[in-house]
Amino acid sequence: MALLALTTLLYEATKAEIYAKALEVADTLGLPVTSWSPGDPTRSLYHVLSEELETVEEIVSNYVASGFLDWATGDWLTLLANQVFRAERTAATYATTTVTLTNGGGGYFGGIEAGDITFKNSLTGATYTNTSGGDLLSGPGTTLDVTVVADEAGSDGSAGATEIDTLVTTYNGVTCSNATAATGVDEESDAALRIRCRAKLGSLSPNGPADAYDYVATTSELTGTTNVTRSRTDGDSTTGDVDVYLAGPSGAVAGPDVTLVESAILTYATPQCITPNVVSATAVSIAVTYQLWLYEAVGETTATIKAAVAAALAALFAAEPIGGDIITTPPGSFYKELIEATILKVYPNHAFRVSVAAPAGDTSLTISQVATLGTVTPTVTLVSDP
Repeated sequence: MALLALTTLLYEATKAEIYAKALEVADTLGLPVTSWSPGDPTRSLYHVLSEELETVEEIVSNYVASGFLDWATGDWLTLLANQVFRAERTAATYATTTVTLTNGGGGYFGGIEAGDITFKNSLTGATYTNTSGGDLLSGPGTTLDVTVVADEAGSDGSAGATEIDTLVTTYNGVTCSNATAATGVDEESDAALRIRCRAKLGSLSPNGPADAYDYVATTSELTGTTNVTRSRTDGDSTTGDVDVYLAGPSGAVAGPDVTLVESAILTYATPQCITPNVVSATAVSIAVTYQLWLYEAVGETTATIKAAVAAALAALFAAEPIGGDIITTPPGSFYKELIEATILKVYPNHAFRVSVAAPAGDTSLTISQVATLGTVTPTVTLVSDP
């Protein structure tokens, strides 16, 4: 017996289709359909019912899809992950960093408290609020370091080094800059959550398959840290050693986070006679130099375009697996074509050509290496509309 195609259960009839079917049924019943002019009460009632039934169709379709890991999306997938796999979708995090205030004048700005200052990234428009304070003494040349947090969660609040460059709160003669990047992580994507749900099955096995290690390493409820977003496990059946490599949104992870993950793996995912070695992956910085051509109809400045592409590249590198994409067996690679495709997809309706000069080709990665985004050197050319 042929299996029912799942897509037939997920089909959503549109308002127009429902309305047409209603008229067809009415005509079959002998109702004077052709005499119903626009504004006729019966015709209007059919329109209202069709619109309501279209909404019901969407709900029913999503409800059916919610029972299948490959088809559930959004909040439905969040519920499925929680109820079936006991996996919570990882929430977005707020980018944080340190901003240095430099007093170029003679003013004294004392008693600065948390929440007093708003900063801005002039490239992206993202804003930040200080979470620490202090006294900025009379200048010129005096400085005060304050910690800041993005006002918006996720990657939209990220900023590269020196990009938090504007004081929204006015302090005459004072400038600001951040020496280190601020990285915010988006809410766990549907694709990543599906991968983790499947990895959860491994954690239920007493034999310690690779999925068990990866699930524990990337589940903050077990590790106590949200700084680890990627994991790759490599086992040696001869020695019984298991190497677990970790990475975060920016690449390598700090020692305290490695310790937390190692402790969780020892608790939740290690069978007897196995020795897990939990280490941070080694970051391999890849500088990107590109030229992008777009039609002027895009309606954006070159600065805005460069910032949007930089954000897309940062998201790409933050999601790439440790060891790169592996076609058959290691080593894997970070593919140049993936960079080109990512740049073009930022403005798919207006970008028509991209040329990536660096990297010159694919970057080969060992199982313990993770690609990180290096310096981005952009050239954007706007061309008259055809």
